[in-house]
This record gives sequence, structure tokens and C-alpha cells, in this order.
Amino acid sequence: MEHKTSEQKQMEPGQKAETQQIQEAIEQITDHETHALQNLPDSSPEENKEKTREEPSQVHHWFFTFMCMNIPIIGWIYLFYLAFNKKYCDRRNFARAYLFYKLVFLILSVLILGILVYIGLDLLDQLLAYMEML
Repeated sequence: MEHKTSEQKQMEPGQKAETQQIQEAIEQITDHETHALQNLPDSSPEENKEKTREEPSQVHHWFFTFMCMNIPIIGWIYLFYLAFNKKYCDRRNFARAYLFYKLVFLILSVLILGILVYIGLDLLDQLLAYMEML
């Protein structure tokens, strides 16, 4: 017992044949596309992620990183090298964060030094003026 809608009841025989031709054409297209999909490699996206996933850095790599980054000028160069290195994601992110940290404190120290120099020059000028009076 089929339940027919009012649209199906009102369809003419020519329209039914046309609809059947359209359905057959759609089936042929999907069969062709699914056949093409069968030729794809079997690896899933999860397997590809596992293949590209890197091993976590070992302790001696981190020790070397900390030793190098604390050398005054070479440390900055080494951190820039790590920050733009594509091989080690965990050390790259750490280097970027540490460079930002160093940059913030460099700017703060330069500001404080500038303020102290400004105050110190004023005091030095007053001291020289006092010495001339003697």
C-alpha cells in the first residue's frame, strides 16, 4: 500500500517518464563519481596527522635550548632561529613566547633607564652648578 501525495496523483504520464530519466541520469553520475572515489588512497586524515606528528623533544634538547638562549647575544640569535624553524613546533612556540617576554622587558628597562638618565642629568647639572659656586 503506497501513500501517494497530491502532486504524484496529478502527474501526467509524460512527466513520470521525464522524472524517471532524470533519476537514472543522477544514478549514472553518482555511480561514476563513487567509482572515482574508490581509486583514492586508503589513508584517512587521522592517519596523515599521525604521520606528520613529531615526537616530543627530549630533555637534552631542552637543556641545550636553555643553555643557548641565556648567552647574551647568541641567545637572541638562537631564539630567532627557533622561532622561525618549521621542524620543532613545541620549541618554535616556546621561542616565540620567550622572545616576546624578552622584548617586553627590554622595552621596560629602556624606559626606566631613560627616566633615570633624565633625572640623573638634571641632578648632575645641579651638582655642577653648586660646585661652581664654591
